[in-house]
Amino acid sequence: MRTIVTGIAVATALALVAFLVAGAYRQPAPLTDAENGSAGQVCTMEAKMCPDGSYVGRTGPNCEFAECPATTTPASESGTVKARIGQKVMVGNISITPIAVVDDSRCPRDVQCIWAGTVHLRAALGSGLGSSEMTFELGTAITTEAESITLSEVAPAKSSGTDISPSEYVFTFSVEKR
Repeated sequence: MRTIVTGIAVATALALVAFLVAGAYRQPAPLTDAENGSAGQVCTMEAKMCPDGSYVGRTGPNCEFAECPATTTPASESGTVKARIGQKVMVGNISITPIAVVDDSRCPRDVQCIWAGTVHLRAALGSGLGSSEMTFELGTAITTEAESITLSEVAPAKSSGTDISPSEYVFTFSVEKR
Protein backbone atom coordinates (compact mmCIF):
# COMPACT_ATOMS: atom_id res chain seq x y z
CA MET A 1 0.00 0.00 0.00
CA ARG A 2 2.82 2.37 0.92
CA THR A 3 4.37 1.71 -2.52
CA ILE A 4 1.12 2.67 -4.29
CA VAL A 5 0.79 5.90 -2.30
CA THR A 6 4.45 6.76 -2.93
CA GLY A 7 4.01 6.01 -6.65
CA ILE A 8 0.91 8.24 -6.85
CA ALA A 9 2.74 11.04 -4.99
CA VAL A 10 5.76 10.78 -7.32
CA ALA A 11 3.51 10.71 -10.42
CA THR A 12 1.56 13.74 -9.16
CA ALA A 13 4.79 15.63 -8.43
CA LEU A 14 6.16 14.83 -11.91
CA ALA A 15 2.91 15.94 -13.54
CA LEU A 16 2.99 19.20 -11.57
CA VAL A 17 6.63 19.87 -12.56
CA ALA A 18 5.84 19.10 -16.23
CA PHE A 19 2.85 21.48 -16.12
CA LEU A 20 4.92 24.30 -14.59
CA VAL A 21 7.81 23.82 -17.04
CA ALA A 22 5.46 23.77 -20.05
CA GLY A 23 3.77 26.96 -18.81
CA ALA A 24 7.12 28.72 -18.41
CA TYR A 25 8.08 28.09 -22.04
CA ARG A 26 4.71 28.84 -23.61
CA GLN A 27 4.82 31.87 -25.93
CA PRO A 28 1.96 34.33 -25.48
CA ALA A 29 -0.10 35.13 -28.55
CA PRO A 30 0.89 38.45 -30.18
CA LEU A 31 -1.35 41.37 -29.35
CA THR A 32 -3.72 42.60 -32.00
CA ASP A 33 -3.60 46.28 -33.03
CA ALA A 34 -6.73 46.91 -30.97
CA GLU A 35 -5.22 45.23 -27.88
CA ASN A 36 -1.94 47.16 -27.97
CA GLY A 37 -3.70 50.48 -28.60
CA SER A 38 -2.25 51.19 -32.04
CA ALA A 39 -4.02 51.61 -35.32
CA GLY A 40 -1.18 50.26 -37.43
CA GLN A 41 2.47 49.36 -37.48
CA VAL A 42 4.65 50.26 -34.51
CA CYS A 43 7.98 51.81 -35.53
CA THR A 44 11.29 50.99 -33.85
CA MET A 45 12.87 53.60 -31.59
CA GLU A 46 15.95 54.20 -33.75
CA ALA A 47 17.20 57.72 -34.41
CA LYS A 48 19.14 59.27 -37.27
CA MET A 49 21.59 62.11 -36.66
CA CYS A 50 21.06 65.08 -38.98
CA PRO A 51 23.82 67.36 -40.33
CA ASP A 52 22.79 70.11 -37.87
CA GLY A 53 23.33 67.75 -34.91
CA SER A 54 19.65 67.10 -34.21
CA TYR A 55 18.03 63.67 -34.36
CA VAL A 56 14.91 62.38 -36.12
CA GLY A 57 13.00 59.16 -35.50
CA ARG A 58 10.97 56.85 -37.66
CA THR A 59 7.44 57.87 -38.58
CA GLY A 60 4.56 57.19 -40.95
CA PRO A 61 3.00 53.97 -42.20
CA ASN A 62 6.33 52.68 -43.60
CA CYS A 63 8.40 53.64 -40.52
CA GLU A 64 10.79 55.75 -42.58
CA PHE A 65 13.06 58.30 -40.93
CA ALA A 66 11.55 61.78 -40.81
CA GLU A 67 13.36 64.39 -42.91
CA CYS A 68 16.15 66.30 -41.23
CA PRO A 69 15.33 69.95 -40.56
CA ALA A 70 16.88 72.45 -42.92
CA THR A 71 17.59 75.55 -40.90
CA THR A 72 18.15 77.88 -43.83
CA THR A 73 17.73 78.06 -47.57
CA PRO A 74 19.82 80.09 -49.99
CA ALA A 75 19.38 83.78 -49.20
CA SER A 76 17.63 84.80 -52.38
CA GLU A 77 15.16 87.66 -52.23
CA SER A 78 12.35 85.59 -53.78
CA GLY A 79 11.73 81.89 -54.09
CA THR A 80 10.00 78.81 -52.85
CA VAL A 81 10.87 77.02 -49.62
CA LYS A 82 9.57 73.92 -47.89
CA ALA A 83 9.28 73.50 -44.13
CA ARG A 84 7.86 71.17 -41.52
CA ILE A 85 6.33 71.98 -38.14
CA GLY A 86 9.03 73.61 -35.98
CA GLN A 87 11.48 74.00 -38.88
CA LYS A 88 12.74 77.54 -39.59
CA VAL A 89 13.45 78.45 -43.23
CA MET A 90 14.79 81.67 -44.69
CA VAL A 91 14.24 83.60 -47.92
CA GLY A 92 16.26 86.80 -47.95
CA ASN A 93 15.69 88.43 -44.56
CA ILE A 94 12.32 86.68 -44.04
CA SER A 95 12.16 83.68 -41.70
CA ILE A 96 9.16 81.34 -41.65
CA THR A 97 8.62 78.74 -38.93
CA PRO A 98 5.43 76.61 -39.10
CA ILE A 99 4.02 76.16 -35.59
CA ALA A 100 0.77 74.19 -35.89
CA VAL A 101 -1.96 73.16 -38.30
CA VAL A 102 -5.05 75.04 -37.16
CA ASP A 103 -7.32 73.01 -39.44
CA ASP A 104 -7.07 70.86 -42.55
CA SER A 105 -10.39 70.66 -44.37
CA ARG A 106 -8.98 69.58 -47.73
CA CYS A 107 -11.05 67.07 -49.67
CA PRO A 108 -9.50 63.58 -49.41
CA ARG A 109 -8.06 62.39 -52.72
CA ASP A 110 -10.24 59.26 -52.71
CA VAL A 111 -13.52 61.19 -52.19
CA GLN A 112 -15.53 63.33 -54.59
CA CYS A 113 -16.28 66.66 -52.88
CA ILE A 114 -18.19 69.75 -53.93
CA TRP A 115 -15.65 71.98 -52.14
CA ALA A 116 -11.87 71.56 -52.28
CA GLY A 117 -11.36 72.69 -48.68
CA THR A 118 -8.32 74.48 -47.31
CA VAL A 119 -5.57 74.42 -44.68
CA HIS A 120 -4.96 77.03 -42.01
CA LEU A 121 -1.44 77.08 -40.59
CA ARG A 122 -0.10 79.12 -37.67
CA ALA A 123 3.48 80.21 -38.36
CA ALA A 124 6.04 82.62 -36.96
CA LEU A 125 7.28 85.25 -39.43
CA GLY A 126 10.45 87.16 -38.81
CA SER A 127 11.91 90.08 -40.75
CA GLY A 128 14.00 93.19 -40.24
CA LEU A 129 11.07 94.82 -38.42
CA GLY A 130 10.59 92.03 -35.86
CA SER A 131 8.58 88.85 -35.60
CA SER A 132 4.95 87.88 -35.22
CA GLU A 133 2.63 84.90 -35.49
CA MET A 134 0.38 84.76 -38.52
CA THR A 135 -2.28 82.33 -39.72
CA PHE A 136 -1.76 81.30 -43.34
CA GLU A 137 -4.56 79.99 -45.53
CA LEU A 138 -3.64 77.73 -48.43
CA GLY A 139 -3.40 79.85 -51.60
CA THR A 140 -3.88 83.22 -49.88
CA ALA A 141 -0.99 85.72 -49.73
CA ILE A 142 0.17 87.53 -46.60
CA THR A 143 2.10 90.73 -47.21
CA THR A 144 4.94 92.19 -45.20
CA GLU A 145 6.65 95.56 -45.68
CA ALA A 146 8.43 94.30 -48.82
CA GLU A 147 7.27 90.73 -49.59
CA SER A 148 4.23 88.68 -50.44
CA ILE A 149 4.25 85.23 -48.81
CA THR A 150 1.84 82.50 -49.89
CA LEU A 151 1.28 79.03 -48.46
CA SER A 152 1.20 77.48 -51.93
CA GLU A 153 1.14 73.75 -51.23
CA VAL A 154 0.56 71.31 -48.37
CA ALA A 155 1.64 67.67 -48.49
CA PRO A 156 0.77 64.89 -48.09
CA ALA A 157 -2.64 64.81 -49.71
CA LYS A 158 -5.47 63.77 -47.42
CA SER A 159 -6.96 60.29 -47.69
CA SER A 160 -10.27 59.26 -46.14
CA GLY A 161 -9.98 57.27 -42.94
CA THR A 162 -6.33 58.27 -42.41
CA ASP A 163 -5.11 61.02 -40.10
CA ILE A 164 -1.98 63.00 -40.94
CA SER A 165 0.38 63.41 -38.01
CA PRO A 166 1.91 66.88 -37.54
CA SER A 167 5.40 65.50 -38.28
CA GLU A 168 4.26 64.28 -41.72
CA TYR A 169 3.16 67.69 -43.05
CA VAL A 170 5.40 69.53 -45.53
CA PHE A 171 4.45 73.15 -46.29
CA THR A 172 5.57 75.00 -49.43
CA PHE A 173 5.80 78.79 -49.22
CA SER A 174 6.25 81.11 -52.19
CA VAL A 175 7.96 84.42 -51.38
CA GLU A 176 7.97 87.31 -53.85
CA LYS A 177 9.30 90.86 -53.60
CA ARG A 178 6.54 93.49 -53.84
